[in-house]
Amino acid sequence: MASFKTWMMATVGWVSAVGVAVVAGGCVQGSLATSTGPRPVGNRWSAAKAQKVHVGETVEFDFVLHDGMNHFVSPGGVADYCVATIGETRTEAIADPTGHFNFSHTFKGVAAGDVVEVRVDAFRQRGGKDYVQIGGQWLATQTFSQDPDARVAGDSVRLTAYQSVVDFRLPRPADDFDPETGVLRLRRPDGETKSVYLNRPMRRGFILEGPEPAGYYRITYEPLGD
Repeated sequence: MASFKTWMMATVGWVSAVGVAVVAGGCVQGSLATSTGPRPVGNRWSAAKAQKVHVGETVEFDFVLHDGMNHFVSPGGVADYCVATIGETRTEAIADPTGHFNFSHTFKGVAAGDVVEVRVDAFRQRGGKDYVQIGGQWLATQTFSQDPDARVAGDSVRLTAYQSVVDFRLPRPADDFDPETGVLRLRRPDGETKSVYLNRPMRRGFILEGPEPAGYYRITYEPLGD
């Protein structure tokens, strides 16, 4: 992972966060970065406030604390955990040994043009945690005798979903195609290939239309982010 200093230096113009805690005489702020947005060449993280995400893409998020001078602030003794709200999804994360809060999310339930707000807030625990996850659901545990966990800092990013499309035509041969034997092979930039077959009710594949009057078949496919 790129160090905090590396991506903060590359994205210092993008950082804009609100902090509410005071540590060592300065306000603590938060900065959220993703693996999907625009960034300098060779840099892993983007802190742009408006970004795009491909339908089905798994995005990694990195959240850190810093002071008003963009100096890294260790979460030890300051924040115990962070809460990420991605649309209607709630996720919690604790800091890794380097002081970064990391989590990921796969954007499968979105369509092209959808806008998803991602909000991350760091909290200092006071007594028992405000929420616990039971059976896949987050349930409030706060009582009247317990102080709510204190919000330390936060940041957000807006992601707009987009969809790439494979769309091309094939001339109809004298010995016509058998659609059931058709295979569409996609190659990633890293050389890995993926085979896609004809679309079926229980199988997401390519669509074959035609032949057209001019003697062509049309093949279309909407790949997911992976």
